[in-house]
Amino acid sequence: MDKLKLIDKLREKTDISYEEARHALEKADWDILEAMLYLEECGIVEKPSVGVFYTNELNESYNDHREVVNIKENSQGNNYKNKNSFEGIFEAICKTIDNCNNIFLSIKRKNKVFLKIPITVLIILLFFTFWVTIPGIIIALFFEIEFFVHSNRINTDNLEKINNVLNQMSRGVRDFKEKL
Repeated sequence: MDKLKLIDKLREKTDISYEEARHALEKADWDILEAMLYLEECGIVEKPSVGVFYTNELNESYNDHREVVNIKENSQGNNYKNKNSFEGIFEAICKTIDNCNNIFLSIKRKNKVFLKIPITVLIILLFFTFWVTIPGIIIALFFEIEFFVHSNRINTDNLEKINNVLNQMSRGVRDFKEKL
C-alpha cells in the first residue's frame, strides 16, 4: 500500500488529522498496527477496554432488544440434572478416574520401592488380566514383598485402614510361611 492510502486508513480508524497519522506511521516505520499502538501509548487514541467486543456489523443498542426468559425450576433441585443427564455421569466418571490417578500403590521389599503405580492401572490390570495379577500378588506376598497405598490429595484415614489390611495380609502370609 502506498503511504497516502495508509494515512487515510489510519485516519478512518482513529479519527485523527493527516499530520498526526503521518507522524505516527513514520514513527512506526509505516506499519499500521505499530502506529495504532503508538497512538494509544501517546494517549491520542483511547485504548479499548478489556470487556468490550468489537465487530464490523451494524452497531445496535443492547437496550433495544430485551428478551424475557422464563426458567422453570425442577422440584428436585440440581441433583435431578446431575443424576439424569449424560454430562453429570460423564463428569462423575472423570472425577473418579482423576481421584484414582492420584492414589498410588507402592510395592516394597525391605523398605526399597520397586514399583509405584496409580490405582487406575491396578484396576485395569485386574479387569483384563486378573488370572495373572491376583496369583502374582499372592506369590509376591510369599517373597516378603509389601504393598502400601498412599496419596497426597485424598483423606489419609481411609488409606491408613487400607494399609492396615494390607499389613495384616503380609503378616498372615509370613506366619503361614513360617509354619511350613
